[in-house]
This record gives sequence, structure tokens and C-alpha cells, in this order.
Amino acid sequence: MAPAVLGCNQGGGMNDAGTDDMPVESTGETGDEPAPGTTTTGDEPAVTSEAPTRPVCGDGIVEGDELCDGAELGGMACADIDPGFTGPLTCASDCLSFDVSDCEGTPAEWVVRLNELTSKGAASGPFAGKGDAIELFNAGGAPAELSGWRLSDDPLLPADKTYVFPDGTTLMPGERLVLVELDPMTGEGELPFGLSSSNEETLTLVDGDEAVVDALTVEGVAAMVSWCRLPDGTGSWGHCQQTLGAPNLEAVTICGDGVREGAEPCDGLDVGGAKCADRGFTGGAMTCTPQCVLDTSMCMSDLAAAINELESTNDEIELFNAGADPIDMTGWILTDQAFDATYDPVADLEKLVFAAGTTLAPGQFMVVEKGELAGQHPFGLSSNGDTVTLLKPDLKPVSQVTYLADQAALSFCRLADGPQGSWSSGCKPTFGAANSK
Repeated sequence: MAPAVLGCNQGGGMNDAGTDDMPVESTGETGDEPAPGTTTTGDEPAVTSEAPTRPVCGDGIVEGDELCDGAELGGMACADIDPGFTGPLTCASDCLSFDVSDCEGTPAEWVVRLNELTSKGAASGPFAGKGDAIELFNAGGAPAELSGWRLSDDPLLPADKTYVFPDGTTLMPGERLVLVELDPMTGEGELPFGLSSSNEETLTLVDGDEAVVDALTVEGVAAMVSWCRLPDGTGSWGHCQQTLGAPNLEAVTICGDGVREGAEPCDGLDVGGAKCADRGFTGGAMTCTPQCVLDTSMCMSDLAAAINELESTNDEIELFNAGADPIDMTGWILTDQAFDATYDPVADLEKLVFAAGTTLAPGQFMVVEKGELAGQHPFGLSSNGDTVTLLKPDLKPVSQVTYLADQAALSFCRLADGPQGSWSSGCKPTFGAANSK
């Protein structure tokens, strides 16, 4: 390594090791000559003055503006100068800087990389329910100052689809930063863009000088659970377990390949023999969500009533009677709590229990609004996905629907109306009337 010196810039050069006498001024006009270093003024007694003591470089004592002196380094070592260095540190000849000539290794640098992402949001953990997420990781040995950096899913980095890192954002060595999709309703989150779960996405990260730090093109379907680097920050991309904010792990199973593996209850068209009757329904077809979770949205009961349309902005839910007879809904339950054998209606404090005498007439579209008044449901519908269930008083399921992130922003509805209709996103909002694409 070529000799290198690190320290403060000092105007005027080095310290002197000598102690030259200061100039002596005499104002006496008569009598004996004043002794060197004294000043007299007429009849006043002579006063002895001394020059200020200056640090002596080479005496092994750190004084004044010295950073070090000989073997005295103030506890500093090569690694304190740069994490990439090892070996003995020495003091420069002027005592105003450190000499790293004998240090070994190379200076550490930050290595910031896109490290993990999911196009369906976190299923559990601290980022659950917060939308699509992207993790950054500093695989280098030095802090990275991210102020003014930008991240977008559009290579042109348009302002409305670009996240700008705020001032003071620093990513330390080995640190992870998870950014989640911005929720326009609550203002929570960072990213003003989402990640498609079906189409190709290109992410671009640039620094404050517009230089591309990292970029990634990925098929959105591959990132529905997690698409990450193995090992962190430096490895190639592949299917992973979802570990946002923690070290990446290779996927034990790959959701979306159409083959049930490990603990997957379903994958694509493979539902493992699961039937709607297993969940208390009397008919219909069990399906599988893109996250490999069994979906009962197409299961049916022996009644013609069904959840028919919903939206996650104002949280309206529409029920429809496709039959020829009125249906008494006294005591029926509408809930967004998970429904299975462990469901406890007493513990579900946000359910709606329909009042005595509530009837759903033939062909009627009943719109249930969110609120605390009679006939309204108190629970909200998440924009990141939710499940709504309609139950009879004996907890027999009548209708159930599961939607994914952003599918219900305007309208998620059945086409055609009624329990046999297929669910579709992007419907025209028609609450209280027949559904329309």
C-alpha cells in the first residue's frame, strides 16, 4: 500500500521540536540592562514574562492540536480509520495526523442493493397489511448516505411514481431498510407505486448524482411471496421465504408453480382434494389464491343469498337474493374475521348481527354500509386484501369472498349476480343494482 496520511489540515505546517527563546523587549533608558526576558518601565520593578508553552511533537504526550504523538495514538487502530483496514496504525511525523501506510486491506465502501420484494404484501410480521414492499440492504463496510436517492418502478423516474429518500437517511453496514406501498387514505407508507403480481416490473435505484446504484427486472408473479438475493446483497435472485427486515432464506416451497409442496394447502389448480363441504358449504368449487391459500369464494350454500359486491374505499357490502322466495335473515352474521372451526361469535366484537325481521326479498340488492347504526357493519375492509363471510345463526356459512390487494378499490363483484357468478375486479360500482363490468 502506498503511504497515506489521514488527519486534520493545519495551516502553517508542522510543530517544531525546539524551544527557541521569544524576542526580548526593553524599555529601560538608564541603569543596568534588564535581564533577558524582563521588561521595565521607569521606576517600576522588573517583571519576568514567559512564552506560551507549545506542544512538543515527539515527546510521547498528546497535547494541544495533536492527534497523536509517537506511540501514543489515543486508542486508535487501523480499523477505526476505515472498517476495511487491519494492522498497526502509526502517528505521522507532525503529530497532526495518522499514518495508514502499514495498515493492511482496502478501504471499505458501502454496497447498497435491492435485496427482497413482494408484490402481494407481507403475510405476517411487522409489515403485514401494509401493501407491496421492497427491502434494501447495505452489504458493504461503510455507512451509505441515501439523502436524495430515488427509487421507482419506471426507469424514467417520473415524479408521481418515484420515492425520494428524505434528508438524513443513512443505511449502516449490515442494515436493512424496508419500504412499503403508500396508503393514500391513511398517508402511511413510502412508495408511491405498487408492484404488479402478473406483469413484468423494472425497479431502478439511483443516487443523488443520478447514477444507477441497482436495477432489477422481475416477473410480478414470481414475487407474490418473496423474490430475493441469496446471499443477501451480493447473490443472485430467486424464490425465497418472506423475511422482510431479516436475513434472506431460500424458499422451501415455491407458490405459483402449480405443485403443492411442503405445507402448501394448494397451488394453482391443485387444491389437494379440498372441497367446499369441508368448510360447511353445500356446493361450489374450492379454489386457490395466488398466495397458495384455499379460497371459498366460489363455494355455495343451499340458499340463493350471496355476497354480491363490495369495495374497500367506503367499505360498502352488497347482498343479493337470486331466488324466488324471500329469505329471513334474523340473527345472520356478517363478519371479516377468519372463519373456521375455531370462530367464536362472542369474541368477534365487530360483527354485524341482523336484527329480527330483516328480510331479503327475491331479486333484492341489499347494501350494508360501514357505521355504528342499526343495520350497518362496524368493521372496515382493507385495501390490501380481506375476507368477508355471511353466516346463518347456527354458524353455517352462506357466502364467503376473499379479495387481494387493490382489487376492491372501486368494486369487486360477481358476474353474473348471485351465488353462481364469478368474482371479478375492476367492476363498475353498481351498489343496489345489477353488476356490470
